[in-house]
Amino acid sequence: MPIGDAREQIPHNLELIDANDAELVVAALAGNTQAFDVLVNRYRRAMLTIARQIVRNPTDAEDVVQDAFLRAFEALPQLTDLNRFGAWLHSITRNRALRYYKSISRYEPQEDMEPYLNRTADTSAADPADIVTRELTEQGIRDAIQELPTDYKEVIELYYWAEMPQKRMAEFLSLPLTTVKWRLHKAKELLKTILERHGYSEDMS
Repeated sequence: MPIGDAREQIPHNLELIDANDAELVVAALAGNTQAFDVLVNRYRRAMLTIARQIVRNPTDAEDVVQDAFLRAFEALPQLTDLNRFGAWLHSITRNRALRYYKSISRYEPQEDMEPYLNRTADTSAADPADIVTRELTEQGIRDAIQELPTDYKEVIELYYWAEMPQKRMAEFLSLPLTTVKWRLHKAKELLKTILERHGYSEDMS
């Protein structure tokens, strides 16, 4: 199975899951492949968010992330600061996404963020009216996020779509934690204003 595919199905040692990035990198370098699997699980959704911002197409974003993980795995011995694994991975992802985008020399705008929501519950027994309302609200959030400035859009997508903790987000983006918190706070405020302007009253807390 390729790196980055269906890792959630693989049971990992609890010690590995609780380990920090540096400890997992050391374990991976020592030959523990499950340690790298944990890193894949930890960052895959965030990497998809970053790749999707550049290549736009969800399928292309999957290809970019797959390539980025392979590059990272091969280059792992070259990582000099183990505590900056997240930032290093972010850089690889952006570079691979930009290279991919240039190579296909085309742009296909797609507003569908469905692959990143992953929060839609089973609707088999739900009220059809509630389903329609929820889908309209989710689409409204997607549209509103596209109106945010790039810096704010990046943190809000990582927070909601990738469900990334703020501390890890700071490491991933190579930003101070206070900057991430401030951007996220402002992004929520702006997003709420945009949603209200469009007739929504979504709770952004």
